[in-house]
Amino acid sequence: MVLSSLLLAQAAGWTFVDPRQGGQSVGNRMGWRIQVGAFIHARNAEKLAARLHKQVDLPIYIVVEPPWHKVLVGDFVKKEDAEEYLQTLKSLGYEDAFVRESPVNVQNDESVGGEPPGN
Repeated sequence: MVLSSLLLAQAAGWTFVDPRQGGQSVGNRMGWRIQVGAFIHARNAEKLAARLHKQVDLPIYIVVEPPWHKVLVGDFVKKEDAEEYLQTLKSLGYEDAFVRESPVNVQNDESVGGEPPGN
C-alpha cells in the first residue's frame, strides 16, 4: 500500500508522507498549510490530491495521522498568506478548507524568495 502510494504520488505531482513507514519529513520549520480534506481511506485522499494538482500551482501533501489521511496544500511562512490563498481554494469549491499550523518547506514559499532561513 505505501509503495503504491509513493509511486502514485510521484506520478501525480503530490507528496505522500507516512511517518509510521519512515516517511520523509513534512517540513524544515513551522508555518502554515491549508487542510482541504481528511479521509480514513487513502484512496479518497489520493483522488482529492490528484484533482487539486490540476487546479493549483502549490505543493500538495497527503500526511498520514492515523487513522486519517489529510490533504494539505502549500508551504506558507506567514499565516496571512495562507489565509489569503484559502479564499482561492474556497472559490474553487473547497468550502470546508481551513488554515492550520504545520511543518513547512520554506523553499516552497515564494514570499521568502527561496532563501534559506536567516539570510
